Amino acid sequence: MAQVQVPDVFIHTESRPFTAVVVERATQRLWVYAKDNDGFFYERHSFPCSTGEVAGDKRLEGDRKTPGGVYFFLTEHEERFLAPIYGTGAFPIDYPNFMDQREGRTGNAIWLHGTNKALRPMDSNGCVALENHNLDAMKRDIRLLRTPMIIVEKLGFQGEYPQEKTVENLKKLIHGWKNALRSESYHAYLAAYSADFLPDIAWWSDWLILRSEFEAENIDLMFEIKDLDLFRTGDRVTGIFDFMVRAGESSKNLGTRLLYMEPDAYGNMRIVGDPWLAPPESLLPAGKPLMAGLNTFSREWNAEDRITRMVDDWLEAWSSQEIEPYGAFYAEGFRSQGRNRRAWLRYKEGLNRQYDYIRVKREGPLDIRMRGAGRAEVRFVQNYESSGFATRGRKRLDLIREDGRWKIYREIWEG
Repeated sequence: MAQVQVPDVFIHTESRPFTAVVVERATQRLWVYAKDNDGFFYERHSFPCSTGEVAGDKRLEGDRKTPGGVYFFLTEHEERFLAPIYGTGAFPIDYPNFMDQREGRTGNAIWLHGTNKALRPMDSNGCVALENHNLDAMKRDIRLLRTPMIIVEKLGFQGEYPQEKTVENLKKLIHGWKNALRSESYHAYLAAYSADFLPDIAWWSDWLILRSEFEAENIDLMFEIKDLDLFRTGDRVTGIFDFMVRAGESSKNLGTRLLYMEPDAYGNMRIVGDPWLAPPESLLPAGKPLMAGLNTFSREWNAEDRITRMVDDWLEAWSSQEIEPYGAFYAEGFRSQGRNRRAWLRYKEGLNRQYDYIRVKREGPLDIRMRGAGRAEVRFVQNYESSGFATRGRKRLDLIREDGRWKIYREIWEG
């Protein structure tokens, strides 16, 4: 396939497979661009299209204009669920997106769709319409929540791709923003943003607590930017990527993140919007995926390994006969043999004074069973020996997550 001139809306693309829909309102033309195995752009499709009856960027509901900018396909409506006017299918985009809403743009239901009538230029209420057979030909090229539809008045082309210096500066900004999550203060994080936009940082204190829990176990939480794509319309650059967190060999995709970037008064690019891209049916409150995803990752991250270390450390603290480190393994709501936490520790402290030594070990592996979010049940063979008593049998511990740690809620000797 022949390599083509690269449209100037593309700055840098890493995602594979890569496809993008580009709409030029001036010529009422739609292209699907893709990249081959060698990383070269090519036109996969080129079709006539129809945009809004009124020229210019959409601003208000009912103005019959098609928006301009970078948008993403959220979902697909199949023909059987649509009125005939939408032809053989429809793909809603995320208009009004984060920036549209900040700028006071209104309206909704902007789709790429087919039609049941003859296609004529500028004949829609604001959507982008195609002849049915052309829409059907490109459906498989649309990756929901990833493929952009970039709408411009007139498409330009560039002599250089990727734009090395521009890419270098944008990556420096984005990775600096990401790395600032590892700083003690949010000031370095905020430095990546425009003075005209204050992001939500209500989650920062929760993040510091979670990070300290991992650090207490000598685990370094690392963030990664995966499959970064950068697009330009006017002075604005839109970045889309998968936001990853990693601890040791475990990793989790926290979700698809968007960063909108514009130059400040000194020409330096700064972040002016930072939403998460999610399907319409998502129940996750806007702006909350970071801590929700991190908390899930924390619960899932090598839970059995962490519980095993906790039980072994508890047995070691028990054998040390030092009541303070031993007591730190018990939850506030602990009860055993009719004793609450305070009474239990007094009882154990009395036993410590009676015996010259105490040695407690487990034999064989733990039988760990997760019982829902923040709960686990552990069984093992316990071998207890002291200067005045020795026994061997089955021990059961009911654990809960408290203050970011696994703690003993119930301790039961099963004999």
